[in-house]
Amino acid sequence: MEDEKAPAAPPATKGPSQMKLVIAGALALFVALVAAQVAVPLINGFIAGAGHGGVAADEDGEAPAEEEEAIEEDAEDDVPLEPALYTALDPPFVVSYDSDGGPRYLQLTLQAMARNQKTIDAVKQHAPAIRNSVLFKLSGYEIDVLGTQAGKEQLRKDLLAAANDILAKNGAKQPIEELYFTSIVIQ
Repeated sequence: MEDEKAPAAPPATKGPSQMKLVIAGALALFVALVAAQVAVPLINGFIAGAGHGGVAADEDGEAPAEEEEAIEEDAEDDVPLEPALYTALDPPFVVSYDSDGGPRYLQLTLQAMARNQKTIDAVKQHAPAIRNSVLFKLSGYEIDVLGTQAGKEQLRKDLLAAANDILAKNGAKQPIEELYFTSIVIQ
């Protein structure tokens, strides 16, 4: 008798190789990320402005005036700032205070910051009036208040407003943007 051999099983078909699965997965992930990059801004636009670029139109199809102003302000915010220019208000300000423990002193050095030379020139030109205003403001504060962070910040805001008032009264077109304490000593 002949040996009957069982028919050999057909060779098993190999599934996709491991490398092909990794490549396919990476490709699918890439496509999903690109789709998300495109879809997110579109969805946000529809949520924010019902598909009208963030501005709802009135009956005539025109944007309301308030929203047009807001758009114009946003456009102005996108304009790059000019470089900051500084000028020192020298010499340092020195104010004495009478307290129960005896005389106390405050020495303060300030610098004004603006973004155009005309404002800096106006600060230099009107420095005597600004210094006068600063000295009167300083003498109106209590020394104990100036020892706190909140007191110093309030003083800085008050001095900035006072300096800008002087500039405005004298025809300056642009105000001082910031006023910085470069040295403060309380004894």
